[in-house]
Amino acid sequence: MTIKDMKQAVKLLENEWDLGEKESGASRHLCAWIYLMEILEETEQFVYYRENGNLLGFAGYSNDKSKKHLLKKKFYSFIKKQLYKSKEIKDIKALHEYEDNYYYVPDELKNYFDGEVSMLIIDEKIRGKGIGKKLLLEVFALAKKDNMKNLQILTDDSCNYYIYESLGCKKVYETVIENKEYGKLGNITKETAYIYEKVL
Repeated sequence: MTIKDMKQAVKLLENEWDLGEKESGASRHLCAWIYLMEILEETEQFVYYRENGNLLGFAGYSNDKSKKHLLKKKFYSFIKKQLYKSKEIKDIKALHEYEDNYYYVPDELKNYFDGEVSMLIIDEKIRGKGIGKKLLLEVFALAKKDNMKNLQILTDDSCNYYIYESLGCKKVYETVIENKEYGKLGNITKETAYIYEKVL
């Protein structure tokens, strides 16, 4: 992902989710940069959707057994750690708690998947045109080519998770997570979260 792509990806992320802004006391912009570094750290390959040179959507997958791109992934991990040290963050513990809430995989599923869909996001102005499905199908094809058998998809009420069902993904887990998500769902303290499986 180029620097230009990163800047546009951050804009997509901060327009979509709160990302711990309220909990941390930091700007949503900084929280989006931290989240992007996490995505870059774990993602094996990305696919992109652009119009007129602008990044308007992207998706990717992680591969738990891959040894490729280790230096690049370590670099993004280092940058993320530096961002966590920002004086802009007033409550780092609350930010980590917010992030941990979104990793709700039960013990019985922790070693079940080969990897996961690490991200799917589309600019809201161009949704409803099948772009998300197209990106996901590309991700599934790349993961299969990478000898992966099944992908985990973590999603929740703040996302359009029906897209996964329309592509043959099976819901294998459902739970309620505590959070303080501010934004499109309103100021809620709980939301339903799901794990889907895509067999490749």
